Amino acid sequence: MARWERLKDEEDVDRLLAYAEKAITLNPSNDSAQYFLGIALCISYDHHHTLALLDRAILAMQSAVSYSTPDVRMEALTQLATAHCRRLLHVMDPSDASTCIKYIDQAMECGKISFSCHMMLINCLRDERALSICETLLADDSLSSYERCMARLELGSTLLAQWRNCTYSELLRDPGQLEKCIQTVERVIECTSPEHTQCHRYGPYVVLSHALSLQLRIGNATVSQFEYAISIGRKAVEVASTEGDDDLQARCLETLGSILFTYGQEFPSRKTDEQCLSVFHQASQLSSPTSNTRLSSAALEAEQCFLMQDWGGCFKAYTIAMEAVHHQTWLGLSVVQQHRVISRSIQMNELGRQAARAAVHLGSRETALEWIEQCRSIVWRRVLNLRVSMDAVANVEPPLAHRLREVSDKLQRGAYFDLLGTEEGTLEMRKQQRYRLAEEWEDLVAQTRLLPGFADFLKPKNGAYFASREFGGMVVLLNVYDTSSDAFVLGSNGTEKVAVCALSQMNERLAATLQRRLRKTLQQSGRPSRNARASEPWYGRDRKDGMSFVLSVLWRTVVKPLFDFLHLEPHDSSSESDPLRLWWCPTGPLSFLPLHAAGLYDTTENGAKVYEFVASSYTPTVGILADISNQPLEEFDGLLTVCQPQTPGQNAIPKTADEVYSVIQVAVESGLAMDITSLDNDDATPEAVLSGMAEHSWIHLACHAHQDPTQPLESAFMLAGDPEKGRPLKLTEIAERANTNADFAFSSACQTAMGDFSLSDEAVHLATGMLMAGYRRVIATMWAVNDSDAPIIAEMVYRHMLSNGKADSGKSCLALHHATASLRQKVGEKNFMSWVPFIHFGA
Repeated sequence: MARWERLKDEEDVDRLLAYAEKAITLNPSNDSAQYFLGIALCISYDHHHTLALLDRAILAMQSAVSYSTPDVRMEALTQLATAHCRRLLHVMDPSDASTCIKYIDQAMECGKISFSCHMMLINCLRDERALSICETLLADDSLSSYERCMARLELGSTLLAQWRNCTYSELLRDPGQLEKCIQTVERVIECTSPEHTQCHRYGPYVVLSHALSLQLRIGNATVSQFEYAISIGRKAVEVASTEGDDDLQARCLETLGSILFTYGQEFPSRKTDEQCLSVFHQASQLSSPTSNTRLSSAALEAEQCFLMQDWGGCFKAYTIAMEAVHHQTWLGLSVVQQHRVISRSIQMNELGRQAARAAVHLGSRETALEWIEQCRSIVWRRVLNLRVSMDAVANVEPPLAHRLREVSDKLQRGAYFDLLGTEEGTLEMRKQQRYRLAEEWEDLVAQTRLLPGFADFLKPKNGAYFASREFGGMVVLLNVYDTSSDAFVLGSNGTEKVAVCALSQMNERLAATLQRRLRKTLQQSGRPSRNARASEPWYGRDRKDGMSFVLSVLWRTVVKPLFDFLHLEPHDSSSESDPLRLWWCPTGPLSFLPLHAAGLYDTTENGAKVYEFVASSYTPTVGILADISNQPLEEFDGLLTVCQPQTPGQNAIPKTADEVYSVIQVAVESGLAMDITSLDNDDATPEAVLSGMAEHSWIHLACHAHQDPTQPLESAFMLAGDPEKGRPLKLTEIAERANTNADFAFSSACQTAMGDFSLSDEAVHLATGMLMAGYRRVIATMWAVNDSDAPIIAEMVYRHMLSNGKADSGKSCLALHHATASLRQKVGEKNFMSWVPFIHFGA
């Protein structure tokens, strides 16, 4: 080890690891042997950058801690924390940060930790506790000048971390903290000397340039302030270039580009614009294809090109950004962690929509559609890729197809390993098993793409693919921008396969305003769940007017311009023909608005409401609709009903019993031979329901549901199993089941089609969870339904689907269309709470 540290001979790395492994075989429970094996594996990881080596190091250090004597325990804990900190940088799993913090805290119980451990702890915390630790260290007179510089730099970095993702209004609220960050790091630069290698090289300039770029966004900066910030940004790039780390240099270039961009906005200059564009381009070219900097810098380059009307450059930059999208989350992370990565990525959430706007401007409509799709439901698409049939591969390379099936099955079963409540050691093993499976999956997919005819295996579908699909109606993807919107239409029967209707009156701000107005209206209704009070009047005039306002604005700004563009005429309800099917595929803030109910409800004039023209459905993405529309029909395997009128810990919903009885009665009266299974009250446990789902084609859920706005994957149907509070059947448990028999689900509960606003383009809610579980069609609710209305809707839907001597869920959309029409006639079309929440998803 000493010779490696001095000479850096590659052969010494391998010898060191071999000797450490041999020592373990001689005495596996020796804490020192396990400790040195961990050290050897970490050194080997630093040299080879192979994740499996770091994972083995963590296991070895865990063993060292468990076997350790007091004199070894503290050092083993700090090294274990260090290994998790390294893995955090490699995998970007936030749980490694919390684990690192935990082990350092345990080491602190054994004695005084080193200065480097304090730095690592601060780096993982980046919160108020980190600030307190920095202040405590700086008050310690025993620190060397180098350590004092490092502590001050970490203080500045922590202050910066709290502002990194702030909005403009948040920056304005407390600019003093940002100023403190700048002053702190400037003092670091003043105090550094040549022997302070790490500080002197790049650290202070990287932090300071980033802080200055944020400060300049607040406004009112002078030319001299911009020039100072630019000089610091250039210095950061200069010192980073000497480190041999292209990604570090690319990050510095991106920050410099942001400073130049703001400068160009405040003091317009062609020269500044060109410099900004050049810097962003350098950053995107220099960064590795898998880094977040490749995505963000290419997106910023494209935005600058758009402003400069450099359309060719804009298209090229967006192409680079889109190629980087699928690298931003890794299959080795759990589904929960992948969603967290996306929810924190501003670029990921906006990129597809902005790229599509540029593509439309250039006349590349199919490319625009392709780019939107690539940035939506990214995690769900990965899950669905694991379920793709390998029959075509088996015809060419049977052993490869067999292993693909094995690995995909294991990855599906372990997709939610971090929500299983397992012990720490078991959780670490599950995590590492998933890492290895993900690495093997990537290798197997790469091998498959080398086979003749499989070059595009599991790659995102292109626009031509979507344009060539038959959906049995029109699909309308609504893309929202900051100043306007576009509607992409498939299946319009026009001369263009992808038609684009400009919606100049709808934009992000208006959509967000409507979203807030809808939320406020629902909150005022006092309807958090489906309960007995739902049958009482739910609104006064103000709340009714609030819903009417939302629906009328949607009609005027989205639906009316679109229907005029498509030359649609109201459907003749007296005729025997069915209305046109139309699938809504909204993006961003439009994702949570009731487009199917848009209209003018203060007029009796025909042709002023969506339902007078079309039968509406929704789809999370065009790709998911294309996949499920082309699935072969399976043999019908009966109906499962779930009824929970008295769920422990929930309000009573007595009409669910009537609802399920009417559904079963309709099924019996249809005369069809089918298996009907009812799970009621205490029999309806999560385990029983999941088992029943695997054995039946259709499921009807009449129960409470809970949509978790902060952790959407924890959303659940509330079932039996606990005498005090019931037990949840979570979205994670549903989505991980690939049910080959699944066909239709009716979720008669509260807000099963409302998701997490930070994941609007990921469509994370119970309705899409049913789609992920294999159901081709789902009827769900946008908010709490009236307990007395649900039985009426359910009975009519099933009567329509079971007519003509067969069970046909393909009629489910039209069935719901007719059922809500009947309910409107009964309760009045302005009784929005009764009929609007019921919506249809899928084919």
